[in-house]
Amino acid sequence: MRLIDTAARAGQVTGRFAIIGRAVESVLAKQKGRKIPMNIDGATAVVFAELGFAPPLCRGLFVISRSVGALAHAWEESQSGQRNKGPLPRHLLWRYTGSEPRVLRKKPLKGR
Repeated sequence: MRLIDTAARAGQVTGRFAIIGRAVESVLAKQKGRKIPMNIDGATAVVFAELGFAPPLCRGLFVISRSVGALAHAWEESQSGQRNKGPLPRHLLWRYTGSEPRVLRKKPLKGR
């Protein structure tokens, strides 16, 4: 938000959406009894709005940025040599407890 504040002082953006974002943080802090910092979703919403993007475009830009992050995570996982399990902590992963694996006999296709 400091970069937005600097840009607002320079007249490059209005600063209106940063003010709105901080107001949301303030209301949440009063409701919860503690400060709840703005997450990346809120911060990118403020940045995109300050840059003048229409709300429907902001959602698309957000999805693109999240997709890049998911791709980077998948790439890191693939380099570990282990199964790619996604962004779940290892202790929350499930273990298959069903039937034992079966060996299936290959049947020739009819007409071959």
